[in-house]
Amino acid sequence: MFEELMPKLIISLFAGKSKMESRIIAATFLLCCIGYTFASNMPDYIQICHRHDPELSKCVKQSVHNLRPYLGNGIKEINVPALEPLYIGDLNILEGGSGGITVKAKKLSVYGASNFEITKMRASIQNKRFDFELILPLLKGEGQYDINGNILALPIKGNGPFVGNFTNFVAYVRIAYDIKNVNDVDYFELKEFGLRIRTGKGRLRLENLFNGDKVLGDVINQTINDNFELFTNEVIAPIARALEIKFRAVATKILENFTYNELFPV
Repeated sequence: MFEELMPKLIISLFAGKSKMESRIIAATFLLCCIGYTFASNMPDYIQICHRHDPELSKCVKQSVHNLRPYLGNGIKEINVPALEPLYIGDLNILEGGSGGITVKAKKLSVYGASNFEITKMRASIQNKRFDFELILPLLKGEGQYDINGNILALPIKGNGPFVGNFTNFVAYVRIAYDIKNVNDVDYFELKEFGLRIRTGKGRLRLENLFNGDKVLGDVINQTINDNFELFTNEVIAPIARALEIKFRAVATKILENFTYNELFPV
């Protein structure tokens, strides 16, 4: 459609204009054509944002949301790993916490990480920063656990499979970047990617506590779930760091495959 209208558009733009006006229009028109070319050559999962857009934060938010349907299975053409499930693997969650408790997870997988919703976004080209807040409506974690210590003065010991459902966790993300020039082409260079998590609600189920003693196991599981926020606040920091590493890898892959001018044209 744009190509078909181009000749008529050019004629109407320059009709009856002075030489100076024609030069200004020509320069503006050229910039628009360059921007259109960048946009038309970009894949569907990338929504560009003009760097001087007065509503840049809104555009960046929409651009990230536009990526979500593609993140679950990953984007093979630019080597973005799949987020569903998000495999974290082995993790020392807590060592010597309250009550001297030690918690380890093995073969940890998280489901639902791509189903996020950005609630606040502040994008600044001048400061080279993106700060945003997002909500994770529902996460499911599963794997193997090993736990030993005391929770709320109750001794706890066991190892085996676990499953957990977590609702309305909130993540605060801070991204700082620089612009690096490679062969006269500008690219993003990720300098900082920070992530903090505020816990929400949920439930955990640890199987095989006390060598399979159902009565004691049910008591401990009920105690954990009755004090879910207290328990998750103890263990969330290393989980957040593991998620930070995974999300940083995704962001890096996306940014290194496109130039600065492709993602944020003038």
